[in-house]
Amino acid sequence: MILKAAMCLCFIMFTAHLIGIEGFGGKPKQDKCYNHNNKLLSLLNLLCNSTQNSSITVRDACYGCFFRVGVLTPGAALLNQLSQCSNIYLANTSYAGCASQLATIVSGVRPTTAPTYPFLCYTGYCEFVRCVRRINANVLVDNCLIENSNRNLTTQQDRVNYYTNITACILARSRCNAYNPITGELQSGNNLSPLLHFQSGVLSNALQITTSGDIRIVSFSQKVGVSGLFCATQTSLDQAGYGVTTC
Repeated sequence: MILKAAMCLCFIMFTAHLIGIEGFGGKPKQDKCYNHNNKLLSLLNLLCNSTQNSSITVRDACYGCFFRVGVLTPGAALLNQLSQCSNIYLANTSYAGCASQLATIVSGVRPTTAPTYPFLCYTGYCEFVRCVRRINANVLVDNCLIENSNRNLTTQQDRVNYYTNITACILARSRCNAYNPITGELQSGNNLSPLLHFQSGVLSNALQITTSGDIRIVSFSQKVGVSGLFCATQTSLDQAGYGVTTC
């Protein structure tokens, strides 16, 4: 476990040089996708942890393949390498659709465009990231539901408890786990950096369903108060933990 944690940290903390691309008026702009390279590596690290359970050797090879993606500059080369690793390690997993979607772009079935405002990302980059995060969110919801599936749902209170437990599970694990189960990013409880902690305090979060039916977890400062109080039980937005998942 110690070796695995160390490798995870090494993988996540990788940094690379930023490059400039042409923006409006011919002025160079930094590629925003490359600015978030560590976020991509965290997500890929989570992919390897989630899918490569047959042996440590295979999981290490998965780390190495995706790690090499991080040394490439944004563009066709990065997408090709990302696609190659995805085809090797995501086939026959729940992420296979993400790999197939990316493969249609790098194979020329769909055109690859240059970075465009406001996202400044090549076609396929964000689609792959969103696809993986969507599946991670679905897995989190499914796991929380399964853990509560043996509950009695005869009475109204039973059904209310069923819903609140699943919701608390989703929010607590995305807020308090050592690694965010959707993004793979390392998080120290729900604390922000010292500066942001001083300004905003610890984070709370809430569920939102997008118009496309995807789950979005929104984070905000726990110092945000309840607006328009009317017999509120408490003015703060403190949240429940779930089992051993507390922060």
